[in-house]
Amino acid sequence: MPLDFTVVIDEDVISHVIGDTKIMREQLTHLLEIARHPQVTLQVVPYAARPHCGAMGGFIIAERNGHPYAAYAEAQPVGRTFDDRRLISELIRRYDAIRAEAVPFKQSLRLIEEAVDRIGA
Repeated sequence: MPLDFTVVIDEDVISHVIGDTKIMREQLTHLLEIARHPQVTLQVVPYAARPHCGAMGGFIIAERNGHPYAAYAEAQPVGRTFDDRRLISELIRRYDAIRAEAVPFKQSLRLIEEAVDRIGA
Protein backbone atom coordinates (compact mmCIF):
# COMPACT_ATOMS: atom_id res chain seq x y z
CA MET A 1 0.00 0.00 0.00
CA PRO A 2 1.44 3.44 -0.91
CA LEU A 3 2.33 5.77 1.93
CA ASP A 4 0.36 8.95 2.55
CA PHE A 5 2.39 12.10 3.01
CA THR A 6 0.86 15.22 4.54
CA VAL A 7 2.89 18.38 4.98
CA VAL A 8 2.11 21.87 6.22
CA ILE A 9 4.57 24.62 5.34
CA ASP A 10 4.77 28.30 6.16
CA GLU A 11 4.23 30.74 3.29
CA ASP A 12 7.76 32.05 3.87
CA VAL A 13 9.05 28.72 2.49
CA ILE A 14 7.57 29.52 -0.94
CA SER A 15 8.17 33.27 -0.88
CA HIS A 16 11.68 33.67 0.51
CA VAL A 17 14.13 33.08 -2.35
CA ILE A 18 17.01 30.87 -1.24
CA GLY A 19 19.86 30.59 -3.74
CA ASP A 20 19.11 32.15 -7.09
CA THR A 21 15.74 32.57 -8.77
CA LYS A 22 16.37 29.70 -11.22
CA ILE A 23 16.94 27.22 -8.40
CA MET A 24 13.96 28.51 -6.43
CA ARG A 25 11.67 28.25 -9.47
CA GLU A 26 12.83 24.66 -10.09
CA GLN A 27 12.26 23.74 -6.45
CA LEU A 28 8.75 25.21 -6.38
CA THR A 29 7.86 23.56 -9.69
CA HIS A 30 9.04 20.23 -8.28
CA LEU A 31 7.01 20.86 -5.12
CA LEU A 32 3.91 21.37 -7.29
CA GLU A 33 4.58 18.11 -9.14
CA ILE A 34 4.95 16.20 -5.87
CA ALA A 35 1.87 17.86 -4.35
CA ARG A 36 -0.26 16.64 -7.25
CA HIS A 37 0.51 13.01 -6.42
CA PRO A 38 -2.67 11.36 -5.07
CA GLN A 39 -0.97 10.27 -1.82
CA VAL A 40 0.31 13.77 -1.01
CA THR A 41 -1.50 16.57 0.78
CA LEU A 42 0.26 19.92 1.04
CA GLN A 43 -1.08 22.99 2.80
CA VAL A 44 0.39 26.44 3.26
CA VAL A 45 0.04 28.52 6.40
CA PRO A 46 -0.35 32.07 5.02
CA TYR A 47 1.35 35.17 6.33
CA ALA A 48 -2.09 36.38 7.44
CA ALA A 49 -2.37 33.54 9.98
CA ARG A 50 -1.82 34.32 13.61
CA PRO A 51 1.57 33.37 15.05
CA HIS A 52 1.66 29.63 15.63
CA CYS A 53 3.70 27.01 17.45
CA GLY A 54 5.28 25.83 14.17
CA ALA A 55 7.66 28.76 14.40
CA MET A 56 9.38 26.88 17.22
CA GLY A 57 10.75 24.33 14.75
CA GLY A 58 9.70 21.61 12.39
CA PHE A 59 8.67 18.12 13.31
CA ILE A 60 7.59 14.84 11.75
CA ILE A 61 5.04 12.38 13.11
CA ALA A 62 5.23 8.82 11.76
CA GLU A 63 2.08 6.71 11.71
CA ARG A 64 1.47 3.07 10.94
CA ASN A 65 -2.07 1.82 10.30
CA GLY A 66 -3.38 5.23 11.39
CA HIS A 67 -1.61 5.18 14.76
CA PRO A 68 1.34 7.48 15.60
CA TYR A 69 4.33 5.53 16.83
CA ALA A 70 7.36 7.81 16.53
CA ALA A 71 8.27 11.43 15.99
CA TYR A 72 11.23 13.60 15.10
CA ALA A 73 11.59 17.18 16.33
CA GLU A 74 14.11 19.65 14.96
CA ALA A 75 16.44 21.40 17.34
CA GLN A 76 19.77 23.14 17.06
CA PRO A 77 22.40 21.78 16.74
CA VAL A 78 20.71 18.35 16.43
CA GLY A 79 17.17 16.99 16.29
CA ARG A 80 15.67 14.21 18.33
CA THR A 81 13.68 11.07 17.52
CA PHE A 82 11.38 9.64 20.18
CA ASP A 83 8.52 7.24 20.78
CA ASP A 84 7.13 8.64 24.05
CA ARG A 85 3.33 8.68 23.65
CA ARG A 86 2.92 11.82 25.77
CA LEU A 87 5.38 13.80 23.64
CA ILE A 88 3.84 12.47 20.42
CA SER A 89 0.38 13.51 21.66
CA GLU A 90 1.71 17.02 22.29
CA LEU A 91 3.10 17.20 18.75
CA ILE A 92 -0.22 16.00 17.33
CA ARG A 93 -1.99 18.83 19.19
CA ARG A 94 0.53 21.31 17.80
CA TYR A 95 0.15 19.90 14.29
CA ASP A 96 -3.65 20.23 14.50
CA ALA A 97 -3.30 23.86 15.65
CA ILE A 98 -0.92 24.69 12.79
CA ARG A 99 -3.06 22.92 10.19
CA ALA A 100 -6.13 24.82 11.41
CA GLU A 101 -4.37 28.02 10.29
CA ALA A 102 -3.45 26.62 6.84
CA VAL A 103 -5.40 27.30 3.67
CA PRO A 104 -7.05 24.36 1.86
CA PHE A 105 -5.07 22.15 -0.54
CA LYS A 106 -6.20 23.75 -3.84
CA GLN A 107 -5.66 27.25 -2.51
CA SER A 108 -2.21 26.16 -1.28
CA LEU A 109 -1.32 24.98 -4.78
CA ARG A 110 -2.46 28.34 -6.16
CA LEU A 111 -0.18 30.14 -3.68
CA ILE A 112 2.78 28.05 -4.88
CA GLU A 113 1.87 28.67 -8.55
CA GLU A 114 1.69 32.42 -7.83
CA ALA A 115 5.12 32.24 -6.19
CA VAL A 116 6.52 30.54 -9.32
CA ASP A 117 4.97 33.27 -11.50
CA ARG A 118 6.45 36.03 -9.30
CA ILE A 119 9.90 34.54 -9.60
CA GLY A 120 9.65 34.50 -13.40
CA ALA A 121 11.65 32.51 -15.91
